[in-house]
Parts: sequence; C-alpha cells; structure tokens
Amino acid sequence: MDDEAATHALLVFGLSLLVGPAVGALVGRFKTFFWGAGIGALLIGCAGLYGAVTVGWQRYQSIAGTARTQGSLVEFVEERSKDSKGYVTTTRAPLVEYTASDGQKRRVKGLGGSLSDKEWGDAVEVRYSTADPAQALVADFQNMWGIVWGLGLFGGFPTMFGLFFTGMALKEGRRGRPAPVREPTPAQKKWRTRGTVLANVVFLAGFALVFLYPDDSAMKQFGAGFLTIGAGALLHFVVQSFPPAMDFEARAIFAIVGLGFMAFGYGAWMMG
Repeated sequence: MDDEAATHALLVFGLSLLVGPAVGALVGRFKTFFWGAGIGALLIGCAGLYGAVTVGWQRYQSIAGTARTQGSLVEFVEERSKDSKGYVTTTRAPLVEYTASDGQKRRVKGLGGSLSDKEWGDAVEVRYSTADPAQALVADFQNMWGIVWGLGLFGGFPTMFGLFFTGMALKEGRRGRPAPVREPTPAQKKWRTRGTVLANVVFLAGFALVFLYPDDSAMKQFGAGFLTIGAGALLHFVVQSFPPAMDFEARAIFAIVGLGFMAFGYGAWMMG
C-alpha cells in the first residue's frame, strides 16, 4: 500500500537529527550544557513521536478501507542492500499469495525478516484495499505497525532524556535555594524496604524469563523477560517516589530504564 505518511515522518525525523544537535549546541553555548542537551534531545524526540502519531493514525484510517483474507506463504525472496560504506546486507522477504474479492490471485511481498518462523504453504493473513485489491500488505505486527513502534522508540527515548536534562537544568538554576532534607520515619523505612525487595524480585524474575519462558519463540521469551524487567524498574520508580522521595535524577533513571525495557519487550512480544 502507498504510505506517504511514513515517508513524510521519516523525512521529518531525519531532519531533526540535524537540527536537534545544532540547536542544542547553540543553546548550550549561551546557557548551560544541561539546557543544550535537553532542548536538542527534545527536538529529536518530538519529531519521532510526531512521526509515530501521524503514521499510526494513517494506518488506523487505512485499515477501515481494507478487507481481510487468508493468504499462503509462497517463498522467501532474497534482497540485498548496500550502505554508504559498501557493506552488503542480505534479508529474506516473504512472498505471500492471496485471493481478493474479485476472485483474482495476487502476490504481496512483506518486509525482510517478517514471517521467518513460517514455512512454504503456511497460512498468512493479508489486508488488501477494497478500492484497489492490488494494494495489499501482510497483516502482521512488523508490516502494519513496525514503523510506528520504531518511530515511537526513537522518539520516546530522546524525549525522556530531554526531559531528564531539562529537569537537571531547572534544578541547577535553583541551587541557591536548597530544599530541606526530610528523614524517613520508621514506618516509611519499613514500607520502602518491602517495596524495594518486591521490585528487585520482579526485576530479577525478568532475566529468568528471558531463558525460562515456556515458548519456542525466542522473541516471545525476550518480550516476556523485557516486559517483566521494565515492570521491576518502574516499580522501583514508584517506591522511591514515596515521601520523602529520592532525588529526581535517580528516580528518572529508573523511569527511563523501565519504559525502555517495556517498549522493547512489547515490540519483541508482538513480533514473536
């Protein structure tokens, strides 16, 4: 299917990789390093999130004009691509045959690496345009939502780092007015200790699931493990936010790590 929204989103994100560092360096020169790093990262992150939202909305709307049918895997086609340094990468793209409502058989090629766990003749779901049955795509996560997930990751991480550095810059500007340090009460210490132990158990259980999750798919195993690790890190963030809260910098690291593992885990689970 024609995907102008994806091309536009990738163009905007690519430009942000040039504009973000340049603006960040300029801001950092006239203000502070934290302000420069924060603004530069936020520009890149917002461009990525803009792309994820626009492409996601376009995909959501385009699905309404499609029909679903069951196709079958015909073969894998080798595709070679060369980067700017001359390195050649070979991927195997699936070729799927489907029959539209007009009774005509057609073929659609999926993304490289998609359906790698399937064999010739296996059933594969396809979505084709009701207005033009020749326009179709393989209806798995990678082909339909992979670019949305990717732009979300590349937008989400810079945004989190941008918010982190911006928070550091704001805190640096308030250093002349230090906040009084509050010692935790015995009850607060007890509950924080219990919460920390629980968060550590969940965090370590995630590493075990990477190897022990009962599924033949390695992507499912990684997905389950990474989601659990992310949940453990976010639980640490919640526990350390109880009053008296830990410093912003330490809590922000827990949040970034947790959200990162959750995002990667979700994508791995869906692709599995």
